[in-house]
Amino acid sequence: MMRKKLFRAMLTLGAVSLAGASALVAPPVLAAPTPVFGACPEGAVTPGKGAQCAVVGVPMNHAEPDGPRIELTVSRIAARGERRGVLFTNPGGPGVDALDFWAQRVATMPADIAAHYDLYAVQPRGLRWATPLSCAVETTEDGQVAVSDDELRAACEEAQPGYLDTITTENTARDLDAVRAALGLDRIGYLGTSYGTYLGAVYATLFPRRVERMVLDSNVHPGWIWTEEFAQQQAAGKHRLDALFGWIAERHDEYGLGDTSMQVYRTWVRQVYTQGGGWYANLTPPPAGVSDLPGELPEPLAEIARDGFNGGTEQLAKVQNFLRLLLSGGASAQVPLVSATSVATYTRAFWPTFAEAMARAQADPSDVERLVAIAGATETDPTGRFVFSAITCNENAVPGRPEMLGAAVSTLASGGNALDARAALVRSGMSCGSWPPVTEPVAIDGSALTTAPLLLQSRHDALTQYEGGPALARALHGSLITVEGGDHGTFGRGNPVVDEAVLTYLRTGEVSISEAPEAPLPAS
Repeated sequence: MMRKKLFRAMLTLGAVSLAGASALVAPPVLAAPTPVFGACPEGAVTPGKGAQCAVVGVPMNHAEPDGPRIELTVSRIAARGERRGVLFTNPGGPGVDALDFWAQRVATMPADIAAHYDLYAVQPRGLRWATPLSCAVETTEDGQVAVSDDELRAACEEAQPGYLDTITTENTARDLDAVRAALGLDRIGYLGTSYGTYLGAVYATLFPRRVERMVLDSNVHPGWIWTEEFAQQQAAGKHRLDALFGWIAERHDEYGLGDTSMQVYRTWVRQVYTQGGGWYANLTPPPAGVSDLPGELPEPLAEIARDGFNGGTEQLAKVQNFLRLLLSGGASAQVPLVSATSVATYTRAFWPTFAEAMARAQADPSDVERLVAIAGATETDPTGRFVFSAITCNENAVPGRPEMLGAAVSTLASGGNALDARAALVRSGMSCGSWPPVTEPVAIDGSALTTAPLLLQSRHDALTQYEGGPALARALHGSLITVEGGDHGTFGRGNPVVDEAVLTYLRTGEVSISEAPEAPLPAS
């Protein structure tokens, strides 16, 4: 999701309630003047792929259509051949840029996508190029927020009064429909990945008559919004790391990193320590137990283990900052192997490159250039962290359990399963701090759709646990294809079975399979 790795920093903010919107089909949005497409903002899209951009104005608060307005940038790549329809997209997050999705991916997708569909991406509100949130707060060297939730919210609210309250999935879905109306489109197709599946599901619930076809890939569980979604990532992440280290071990003659999963893991731990991030290794378990590893508890967990949790402002801020690191994948600019490992769990396509990068660092600890390049594959603008925080805490429907903080510390201190400890940390609710949720998630319901959605879900996805696929399919009355392996994002990954199923669905609305093999590794 959701990297953040789902997708992943958190804060709780106030949101304006849209009375009855979650339970009722939304009324149509009045059409605005047709946008004019031209050059995209500098750095927003990959050049040479045919993308153009336009700016569309939408209400800041959709409950007040005559009130203040914000501006969103929309990218478009026109169909190269006979046009069959349009496809909107959201690539995930929340807090991930959308404008460049099609330009980045169109070359690797089936040719029919670029040939027959106008491809649109709407930059979500709050991000750069979409009336960005402006929150003047202190950050660390690696760009992490270094203030408490209260301070972050106050800074954002002071700069743009009332805007933070509107950063929700429901408003983002309403933005999509405002753009649809401005473009003069009666119905749209939609491809959503990771968090984009939840956004698509909300759109389908609010605007079912505007959906032509909908493909949702690597799905958020509608009953886990949001704390449990992130907690469930921990168990899924362990399985994927086991598979990654096992794959490398099977190729010891090529990479020389160890001929068992545990040996590869120990090599990984040594490299993490060499790069200055030893405690990160303690938060990633090997196929055996964490008790095999040396290492100290990271602050502030060591402080809690030593002195107990006092609930003070300073200690709370430390815990919240620590959880932000966990929810963003534990990434640190100073520990490129940790960041690269997080990215490698997304898709097996990264595994050969990742193993080669580790082998180079093993031969020369200063040679981390390739690890840095892999880690950079999921970098986002600082506004992404603010949007992630706003959406996930505004909508969180799973109450925090502060007692889980002590359980997490005890697990780590006793050498237990570290990902169990990470899950307990997330379930403690400290990520969102002291603010309760101020809006309820939209109750997903696809019963009014004219064509059932197609959902794709890897069996061992490390970011969106498998159960999310069946659960969202049930809520939307959709057809689910279970894909073997653990890739996060399965369409357009060189999997001919999956790709053909999606193309057939887009043409006919029909789904004839329920299972697919995992994608082959790309040729070396």
